[in-house]
Amino acid sequence: MNKLSLCTNHIEKPFYIREINKSIYSIEELGYYLYNYLYLIDDEFFGESLINYIENELEQRTIASGLYQIIENRGSLGEKISFVIKNCGYYTEKESEKLENHLVMLSSKTATERVKAKADILMENEKFNMAINYYNSILNKAVNTDLEDEFYGNVYNNLGVALARLFEYERAAVAFRMAYRLNNSPYTLEAIINCDLILDDLERLERDVKKYDVSDAVVKRLREGLESKKKRIKKNWSKAKENKYIQKCKKEYIVEVNS
Repeated sequence: MNKLSLCTNHIEKPFYIREINKSIYSIEELGYYLYNYLYLIDDEFFGESLINYIENELEQRTIASGLYQIIENRGSLGEKISFVIKNCGYYTEKESEKLENHLVMLSSKTATERVKAKADILMENEKFNMAINYYNSILNKAVNTDLEDEFYGNVYNNLGVALARLFEYERAAVAFRMAYRLNNSPYTLEAIINCDLILDDLERLERDVKKYDVSDAVVKRLREGLESKKKRIKKNWSKAKENKYIQKCKKEYIVEVNS
């Protein structure tokens, strides 16, 4: 299991954070997680299990008591995050002040924007099924008219990327097409063509090249790029690695879906 190794004052018993598949072993590591993964944090994170861990395992009773008080006074999520950051001993006063600016920015985001940011972080940490669920939760709700079409286009695009990382190229292609209608991004257009090439769907490739006015030079570059990747993968791949990767994907799927 991966660890956040930031200080020497580790205890034996970890606190596991499933969203990024890492364990923390100190109050400094908790502060680091809160500081760098703001969009993954919600009020549920500061539940009884975490505060008990802070109080009894990390023996940070002052911080635990402060969190209980904030909760009792119906304090905001930002207050909880800020309190731990300022008292964890890892960040300077200047860095703590910088956090306040991030918290202001966080509070200015719509709920939909915060969900997308959370999904983006999950995808960066290869928690693809979790990310897909959050992207779909945005797309299955009524459109927020305060947000631009490009925002929703980027949600579809990132959904397509997550699906492609799980080898769901047909579904990814659908997401990329929806994305391109809204964001008109050249990167999304290339993703559409890449899906056609990966699926070896020459009829659809021809149709998309014509529909989106894609030049032969772009198609040639993308095809050569894919061929180059295939050669690198084939050179460094083995049946044992393939089986290990498949088992990892299955395990992640079970954990993420049941979480």
